[in-house]
Amino acid sequence: MANDKDFYAVLGVAEDASDEEIKKAYRGLAMKYHPDRNGEAGAAEKFKDVNEAYQTLSDPKKRKEYDMLRKYGGFGPGPGAGPGGFDFSRYAGGGQGGQSFEFDLGDLGGVFDQIFRGGAAGRRAEPQAGRDLEMTIDVPFSTAAKGGTAKINLGRDEPCMTCAGTGAAPGTQPRTCPQCEGRGTVTVGMGQFGVTRACPTCAGKGTVVDKPCPDCGGRGVRRAKRPLKVRIPAGINDGGVIRVKGEGNVGAGGLRGDLYVTVNVKKDARFRREGLDTYDKLELNLAEAVLGTKKSIDTLQGTVKVKVPAGIEAGKKIRVKRKGIRDERTGRVGDHYVEIRVVFPKKMNKEQKKLFEQYATAMGWE
Repeated sequence: MANDKDFYAVLGVAEDASDEEIKKAYRGLAMKYHPDRNGEAGAAEKFKDVNEAYQTLSDPKKRKEYDMLRKYGGFGPGPGAGPGGFDFSRYAGGGQGGQSFEFDLGDLGGVFDQIFRGGAAGRRAEPQAGRDLEMTIDVPFSTAAKGGTAKINLGRDEPCMTCAGTGAAPGTQPRTCPQCEGRGTVTVGMGQFGVTRACPTCAGKGTVVDKPCPDCGGRGVRRAKRPLKVRIPAGINDGGVIRVKGEGNVGAGGLRGDLYVTVNVKKDARFRREGLDTYDKLELNLAEAVLGTKKSIDTLQGTVKVKVPAGIEAGKKIRVKRKGIRDERTGRVGDHYVEIRVVFPKKMNKEQKKLFEQYATAMGWE
């Protein structure tokens, strides 16, 4: 974790931002700075910072630990700031104004361990998952309502076939980093504490390459396109996000990040949706509206017959229970509604007109 960065500022959210606000901010910034979309200088580094901030703030435990460090003034330069910007003077004996501070270092858990792990000297660099990917796909209304699959062509980092992912030219092998001795981190000691950072020589990999692979430039990965089928859960809303585990970029050690797919639901020529309920229109002629009738209507759950009461007015809705959208996550099923439209004859012959005049007289409309 970059201990000198304000993750809330990186995402542009307030310290009391909700999980949804954090997620929304992350999505927007990740799409803005994604290397596939933004080729400007510094975009890749900003994308990395945004992803790093989200990984911490989206995890309740990590966020709590991070907030605790912020609360105790653990970030930013100061008179007693040690490596990484942590102000040790606040906790060395007396603190400011003669006050003493006491807190249990164990309460800071994993985040504190990342920054002050004096015992990291014997650890080896652990495999890390690659970066998560994001993309948006268009899905037909019926697929979003009923569920199904969507085919995508995913561009992502794949292990380089030339060097088998090592980053070293054929016939050579990476060697253990001489600075960190394969740990991937270096620790700068300060009293009983130590500030641990990624090794600057090997960038946290634990190994260095003397002769880089000519095809991947020593990265160990190459950009490639891969066809993929994404399962669309029944009932997903427009703007819903599907997480596909292990389909992101490949990272050190072959571990992959995840793929996040935002669903853009296309409008349907016939049905519209409100929550899990669906809506359609039902046209009646004047006789059917006056006398009542039975009609067969189409729903997402199949064709059903509905009874139209006599004297129904235009604009009224008939409800058909549990014939809307089924949400597979909750099991809830919406209803289907048909809105009545009364169609009047545009042209009538003399006999038809005479009959309507007789009807109007009988009804007392003249």
